[in-house]
Amino acid sequence: MLWNYLTTALRSFHQHKQNFILNVLGLSVGLAAAIIVALFAQNELSYDNQQPDAERVYRILTDYGVLKLPLFNLTQAEKTLKSTMVEDIFSIEMLEYSNKKTAAVKYKGQGFTLRSFYGATPNIEDFIKIKVITGNLKIALSTPDSLALSQSEALRIFGSLDIIGKTLLHEHGQYTIRAVFEDLPENTHFEFKSLAHVENDPTNIDDNFCYIYVKLTAQSDPQAYAKMLSAQSFTGDNKNAPLLELIPLRDLHFTAKSVAEFKKGGDKYTVMICFSLSALLTFVVSFNFINMSVAQSTKRAKEVGVRKALGASRYQLVVQFLSESLLISAFATAIACTLIELCLPNINQLIGRELIIDYSVHFEMLIVGFAALVGILSGLYPAFYISSFSSKQLLSGEFEQNFSASLVRKALLILQAAIAISLIITAVIMNQQLVHLQSLPLGYETKQRLVISELPAKLVHTKDTTILVNKLNAIEGVQQVTHLGFDITKSSINQINATWPNGQKAESAINVTGTGFNIVEGLELTLLAGRDFSSKFSSDWNTQVYEPFKRNIGAIVTESVARQAGYQNVEDIVGKTIKDTNPQYATDMRVVGVVADITIGNGESSDKSFIFLCGYPSANLFETILTIAPQKYPSIKKQIIKILGEHANIFEPKISLLADDYKALFVENKRVADLVAIFTYLTIFLTCLGIFGLASFSTLRRQKEVAMRKVLGASRFSIVNILAHEFLLLIVISVAVAFPVTYWLLGDWLANFNERIEQSIELYIFAALTIAAVTWLTVATIAFKAASSKPSLILRDE
Repeated sequence: MLWNYLTTALRSFHQHKQNFILNVLGLSVGLAAAIIVALFAQNELSYDNQQPDAERVYRILTDYGVLKLPLFNLTQAEKTLKSTMVEDIFSIEMLEYSNKKTAAVKYKGQGFTLRSFYGATPNIEDFIKIKVITGNLKIALSTPDSLALSQSEALRIFGSLDIIGKTLLHEHGQYTIRAVFEDLPENTHFEFKSLAHVENDPTNIDDNFCYIYVKLTAQSDPQAYAKMLSAQSFTGDNKNAPLLELIPLRDLHFTAKSVAEFKKGGDKYTVMICFSLSALLTFVVSFNFINMSVAQSTKRAKEVGVRKALGASRYQLVVQFLSESLLISAFATAIACTLIELCLPNINQLIGRELIIDYSVHFEMLIVGFAALVGILSGLYPAFYISSFSSKQLLSGEFEQNFSASLVRKALLILQAAIAISLIITAVIMNQQLVHLQSLPLGYETKQRLVISELPAKLVHTKDTTILVNKLNAIEGVQQVTHLGFDITKSSINQINATWPNGQKAESAINVTGTGFNIVEGLELTLLAGRDFSSKFSSDWNTQVYEPFKRNIGAIVTESVARQAGYQNVEDIVGKTIKDTNPQYATDMRVVGVVADITIGNGESSDKSFIFLCGYPSANLFETILTIAPQKYPSIKKQIIKILGEHANIFEPKISLLADDYKALFVENKRVADLVAIFTYLTIFLTCLGIFGLASFSTLRRQKEVAMRKVLGASRFSIVNILAHEFLLLIVISVAVAFPVTYWLLGDWLANFNERIEQSIELYIFAALTIAAVTWLTVATIAFKAASSKPSLILRDE
């Protein structure tokens, strides 16, 4: 019996080659897209699942919301370590960014910078799955001046993994290599390549900020522990104290968005979009399959009628049609896997991941199951539909006139066209919004600006010009050197609660950063009132009095700060003093200038309030910004590397163009827009396949009508329009479905942006006309061939 079903299916494929090819082609494209999305989603959802007891591990996050400050993923170590005696805690682990240690090292006279260099506690293997290749990781992290290197870092520096006992020299001594471990997998939020013993000074509790992870017992309540930890860590009135939260380890890939993350995390929104687009594409190919099968069933009506007359049961007919559907799905799956192998390198480059197909038994079972599900669901309706008719209806021609089949085909085509129209509009809107964000006025200049990241403050952030700054200024092509206490393309991490000159307190925290002299000129800020910081005015630079502690400093504020302070005429705030009344760091900020508002990061925040403070110690590491002649960038970069190695003992510095750093902010948005565009092209292609198949069927049914019209003098063009009229009417209905739904969904998405474009009716009309034109051309290719046939060949049997 099974062999009979197979033979009949292959015979049917041979007799209806066009439908078979269109079905296989459509299903293979849809299945390939669905499998790739499944691989991407699996990768995103697998982050940190491999870690020991991952479900019981949490990272401590400090919430400064009550102080109107942002979340911060680093926590004060000594205060938190008090909780280690609590019965809820099973274990605690710390990772500390090693800016207290020297990352610049030398081996055989050649300079290197240790990458992703962190201090860690010896129990790190209780929290992170690390495979040690050689040496002893616990000893390395228990012994001062010892190092553990990743496999790639060991090969980069030493060219070998046999390095236990070898040393790296630095300006204060040397490190001894005591362990080498495998590189961390891509699906973890951790990222370190060099590890050393973590060193905390218990007497300096305000400086020991670390990534702190806790492993709770199975019976503990994370929320109760977080509440207790907050009460222990912060003294005084708890209503005005920060709170500590516990973030599950397996959620960090999606939820960790602080500027101090190990690496950029994922986005649930992107995963949801991919799932939605994949589902839409699967629906489209399934609709095509159903439409083709229902259309083809009219050609096979007599075959089925004869089978029924000879005693075939409805069950046997359903099994026959489902076996054909499953066989088509099997062919499509094999082609889909081939397409995936060919496209995966480009897909990985687009989404920034390293997806691979693991042909394990588990994966193969999933693929087979998914293909079978699509085949069954797509073939179920046609199978039950055609088998429901009696042999009399099938043999008399009554089946071909059935209205319900025509209605189903039209409904599915309407949905296909509506999806295609929606995706065209979505792709264009996303691209326009991305272009809009990138073209927003920033308030500072990105062109001709070179950035040297993370230079120690003592080398650049000084009142008197340092030797290093003089050397940088002397490079041919360098026009200006200044520095900033944070990366302006990211979020600010320093904020204060200001008191305005009139005595009123600011409603929200104000962003601040330390800078050097000439910051207005260095960033080409738009000066609205006052002047730039200048070495000619010694009072601009930060001066401190220690008993009691007080800081006097020059300030340049943005226009928004002046407005918040109550000055509609921004010139009036120049010379006034803004105060930070923090009892530990009281600061008087004398305003010397006002600049136009600037955009921090990618513009997601609507807050334009910012204060530049001359000489303010806002960070241990500063960004040095050079105004350069663009054509000399390669030679300038080469000289900077040489100068930093010779005069600052800094090797392999982070050097970039400010314009490139700003463009990098929109990489994720561009990925989403590109994914939508790809799925849009695929949907239009598959819609064309569906229209092509239905147009072929419709034209075949109406070929005698076409022949008669030609005999009566109708032109080819008029015949094409008559045949296309039915499909264009369906497109009009699909427009009525697509427009309101798309407008609502895109409006909701655009509402997430402070700066956004408006949806235009012209775009909606363009999308509708595009699908209408594609539909007409697709139908025309079939109709023109029919209209070109000789009427005598069609009507000779009448």
